Amino acid sequence: ALALERLRLTEELSETRLASETERLRAALLSSVSHDLRTPLVTIIGAAGSLADTPELSAAVRKDLADNIREEGERLDRYVQNLLDMTRIGHGALTLQLAPVDMGELVGAARHRLRAPLRAHRVTADVPDSLPLVLADEVLLEQVLVNVLDNAAKYAPPGSTIAIAARRTGAGLELSIADDGPGIPPEERLRVFDMFYRVTEGDRQRAGTGLGLAICKGLTEAMGGAIRAESASPGGTGTRIVLSLPLFYREAPA
Repeated sequence: ALALERLRLTEELSETRLASETERLRAALLSSVSHDLRTPLVTIIGAAGSLADTPELSAAVRKDLADNIREEGERLDRYVQNLLDMTRIGHGALTLQLAPVDMGELVGAARHRLRAPLRAHRVTADVPDSLPLVLADEVLLEQVLVNVLDNAAKYAPPGSTIAIAARRTGAGLELSIADDGPGIPPEERLRVFDMFYRVTEGDRQRAGTGLGLAICKGLTEAMGGAIRAESASPGGTGTRIVLSLPLFYREAPA
C-alpha cells in the first residue's frame, strides 16, 4: 500500500510539473506572438496610413515609407515561418527535401533576405568557392542561417562586425556566424537552444524570445547536422554560432 501511495504521489508530481511547464510555454508563446506580430504591424499600419492620408509627401519620403512596409512585412514573414517550423518540429511533421546545396549561394541568399537588419553592421563572409556541397534541405537551411544572422544583428551593437566563415572539417562542413554582442555565459550556452529561453545577462532589453535558435537546433538536427554556441573572443564577449553539416557525396557509377 505504501509503494502504491508513493507511485501515486510521484505521478501527481510529474503531472503538476508537466502542467506548469505547459503553462509556461503557453504564456511565453502568447507574449512572443503579441510582441513580435504587433510591433511590425504597428509600423506597417502607420506607414500605410501616411501614404494614404498625405498625398503631398515627396517621392523620397513615399519611398522610405514603402520600404518600411516591405521590410516589416518581411520581418512578419520570418516570424510566421518560425511559428510554422516550430509546430512541424513539435509534431514530428517536418518534411525534408535533401539535396546538394552550395554554401556560398545559400549565405548570399540569407544575407539578401536580411539586408534591412544587417544594414547597421559590417558583414564579412569567408566562404571559399572551393568548398564541397553539403547535403541539406535548401529552404530549411536558409531559414536556419536567416535566424542566426537575425539574432546576431539584434544583439550586436550598431557598426560592429558580423563575421560569416565556412570550412571543411573531415567528413563535414562547419559554418560559423560570430558577432560582437555581449556574449553568452558559459553555463547558458546549451540552454539558448531551448524553446523560449532567454539569456539572463545583458539581453533583457532586446525584443523577441529566443525562439529562432530553438528552431535552428530542431531543423539542423533533422538534416543530420549539429549546432553549438561558443564565445567569439578569448575574453568571453561576442557569440559564435557554429553549424556542422554533412557533405554531399555523389554515388559512384555502377
